[in-house]
Amino acid sequence: MTRTHAFSLKKIVETKKISAVLLDEIKLLMFEYCLLIISVEIYSIYKGYGEDFSAGSFILNALFSHTRIIILAIIAIQILFHALRKFKKYIDYGSVLLTLVAICLFLAFGSFWEKNSINTLLIIFLAIMTLCAIQPKKFSFYYFLLLGIIIYLIPIRQEPINWTPVTDKASVVIDNVSYYFSNILGTDKYTTGYSSLTNSGNQLKISDTTQLIITTNDPPYFIFFDETTSKRMKQAKTLYLTGTDSTDISHLVEFANLLWRNDVDKETAALFSTISDLSLEYSFLTTRDEIAPINTISLTDENGNPLQKNDKKHQKGYTLNATYFEIDYGSPYLMELYRNPATSDSYLDYDSCCDYLKSLYDINFSKIISEDAYNDCVESLQNVNIDYLDTDGATERMISLASTVAGDYASDFDKCKAIENYLRQYTYSTDLDADAVEADMNEAAGMSMLADNFLFDTGKGYCVHYTSSMVMLLRLSGIPARAASGFYYQFPLDAASSYNVSAACAHTWPEAYIKNVGWVPFEPTSQFIPAEYRSWRKQLEKDTGSVNSPAVPAIPDTIEDDASTESITAFHVAKIIAVIFASLVGLLVMVLLGLKIFYKLRYILASPERKLELDVQQIKKTIQKNTDEEIYDRGLLSDYVKMAPSYIQDDAKRMFELYYKVKYGGKS
Repeated sequence: MTRTHAFSLKKIVETKKISAVLLDEIKLLMFEYCLLIISVEIYSIYKGYGEDFSAGSFILNALFSHTRIIILAIIAIQILFHALRKFKKYIDYGSVLLTLVAICLFLAFGSFWEKNSINTLLIIFLAIMTLCAIQPKKFSFYYFLLLGIIIYLIPIRQEPINWTPVTDKASVVIDNVSYYFSNILGTDKYTTGYSSLTNSGNQLKISDTTQLIITTNDPPYFIFFDETTSKRMKQAKTLYLTGTDSTDISHLVEFANLLWRNDVDKETAALFSTISDLSLEYSFLTTRDEIAPINTISLTDENGNPLQKNDKKHQKGYTLNATYFEIDYGSPYLMELYRNPATSDSYLDYDSCCDYLKSLYDINFSKIISEDAYNDCVESLQNVNIDYLDTDGATERMISLASTVAGDYASDFDKCKAIENYLRQYTYSTDLDADAVEADMNEAAGMSMLADNFLFDTGKGYCVHYTSSMVMLLRLSGIPARAASGFYYQFPLDAASSYNVSAACAHTWPEAYIKNVGWVPFEPTSQFIPAEYRSWRKQLEKDTGSVNSPAVPAIPDTIEDDASTESITAFHVAKIIAVIFASLVGLLVMVLLGLKIFYKLRYILASPERKLELDVQQIKKTIQKNTDEEIYDRGLLSDYVKMAPSYIQDDAKRMFELYYKVKYGGKS
């Protein structure tokens, strides 16, 4: 070898050494940066400075106010890592660990969400070091470093990519497949959804399939003044939807005459009633019924034309518009009307009713109903259907229970509330035992079977059992009652362009006919909120609290309180972190196993020449792992023989000589 050639080779080796040292220092500095930022974040969360830190101010103050400590910490880390044997492996392991910690902080506390240079560099550095650590050394660190620089320099869009069309399409496909397959395959459990009282009280399977889509311009909440906090608060609206006859306006006629008989003026009526509009689109729902809010006064098609009654089944995409009375059944003013209504049986004449409703709600009643239809409605209201007092199948213990629960109350309304409150003590459950009976809710005998079994045998059930029980106990108390079915939907507190009513919102509830009042809905099912707790809480400005408001019943201990979810937030966070961590560990294990299988198959399927080459590479790696010195690969296998442990030097030398013969001598 000439002197010039030796000098050039030495220069190349020195350049590689400098490059390797520089590479190690860059990785170490990046690791120190990530360790520093994450440590400060943990400290800020511990001290309660998370909000300031997320804006970037806390970290800057910490860096400038503790400069000496920061510098000393960096020097200490530098010395520590350089003192460690094979410190590059510790950086790789530490990078993966820091990435997992950063992910946990992000999920649990929203850390590193704020867009700033500090967080951007942290994320890029963690990504570079983690990818470099877990990849099978196929790519140089410089490759990932260059990729990180490019990502940092690329301008970020101010507006995120709108993935909504993609997710919407995917959701539609999934819903269609699951909906139609569920209908084909069937199940031994009843699945939630619009039922028209066909549910027989069997075990219940919850479904989240969207059945209705609501659109409305009205806010999904009411505003009220909370005297406890002295603040204006939001109260989410709730909505009962049921199959309705677009030509039936008896509830409107009854409600208007109730207000008139009790001299209710516009100001008082506004405390517990208002007129609202919404649009309903059928999604995964097939029925002949026109589903609309209770107390609907007008139904039109999507073009605004009055609905024509027909027997055609409505399917997905069918749309109707509803104008309806929103009534606060928990208002103390309305409850007092129900408790002590005027005893007069008289009704307004048609013209007077039109004028009265115009003065209260500014609606044109004459466009809703004709005079002949109004007179026919008044005549029909004077006779209650005797079927609503049918107690066929009621047992002696049911009769005794009805007398015990409601016998001490004078007004029909108070009897209704007493029965409602009593039933709310029972346990709500969709997973019923084998001794739970099945019966037809469309008949009094069927409801009696469900009620007796629920009240005295199982002690648990869902809306079908609560409703059957209340209907039968009301009838046994001399109050006409019926079951209604449809959906119970509670709006979110934030307005949206549309609201999805899923099959899980399907519900059954009882209605009682109170003389001189009309049909009033009740909520005995313990899983749902009764009227008192979803009241609008409106009051007259001149009111001094003298209204005879009923005592608000305490929720029984057996009923789960959704408000308690706040106390288990920490558990949910820990659960999420555990799931994410387990997923990452599982993914890492899968990647490592996959690589191992890949290398094994690659060796088995390789040619003899390729197997020899792979064996040489493995020997080089083994020698590198078992030596304390850094080996700079000059392309000479003799360098590795010199560094190999004595007990494998002869084997390594023979293998390398064989490799040279095959590669350059053409021998196999």
